[in-house]
Amino acid sequence: MVEYTDLPPQAAALIQHQYDIDRADAGPKAPVSGFRYRGVQIESRWAVLSELDTMREIIDAMPELMARRLESIWCDSNAGACYTVTVRPGFWVWDLRWAISDAVTKAAGGHSGIMIAADNGNGCHIDPDWGELCEGV
Repeated sequence: MVEYTDLPPQAAALIQHQYDIDRADAGPKAPVSGFRYRGVQIESRWAVLSELDTMREIIDAMPELMARRLESIWCDSNAGACYTVTVRPGFWVWDLRWAISDAVTKAAGGHSGIMIAADNGNGCHIDPDWGELCEGV
């Protein structure tokens, strides 16, 4: 059950205004928030064109037999470079996590976290990794 909270109209308007600012600041938008690419559904929370391009590059950077195991990739525009990857039922293998992590790093230069969801309780969370971009900071 979803719990709802009634907000005063002024508070709701302020929250909506901040949402609109955050969405606009995320960058140029695509005409759709998602589509299938090489059999994988890719989605961007706010239809950010660069995120959709990056997710296509992630799929292209993966070995073909690993990429075919993916059902979807979702990028959380609100969090920036956070990805949720869903594996096709019955296609989880432990090495898939490294193929995904390597492909994201190659395509995006790093990430703010990857959640991999797979059937039968498999899957994992990969901690943020910006590699060389954060050295010396």
